[in-house]
Amino acid sequence: MVLRPRGLHRPAATLPNRGGIARRIPRIPVEAYTRRLPQIPLTGGQAQGIIPGNGILGLSVTPQGLGTVWYPVQVTLSTTTGALDTSIALVYLGPLTVPPNLVATIYSGNGTAALAIPPMSPGQSLAVIWTGAAPGDTAAMNIIGTMDALTA
Repeated sequence: MVLRPRGLHRPAATLPNRGGIARRIPRIPVEAYTRRLPQIPLTGGQAQGIIPGNGILGLSVTPQGLGTVWYPVQVTLSTTTGALDTSIALVYLGPLTVPPNLVATIYSGNGTAALAIPPMSPGQSLAVIWTGAAPGDTAAMNIIGTMDALTA
């Protein structure tokens, strides 16, 4: 018999098998999500990409999840060139299936634009297209606002 000092536990491999049962993690059915959480900070409104050799990059974000509604108020754009960037960034709003509406133009490729747009639900997107940007730069977009979400 092996003597161990007081407080030292037995190694895991030496414990007897008690016939543990694997149990499924309980899940909440979709129908249980009925309570609305209004006006929480908008999440998921960020995207970034590297500008290819032709200098044209498109990024888009969209609300995700059942019952999620976005109320965007501002879009912030940036490139690694910074203030010396001469690209043009066009911001579009619309569903993914029809031609979108132009809602903002930023002539330096970097900057902030206020958005006066209707609430967005899943299936609609905000897209930014940079043209004339420096190849190899990293471009990023960030949407600021609030959102509604469902909870159980």
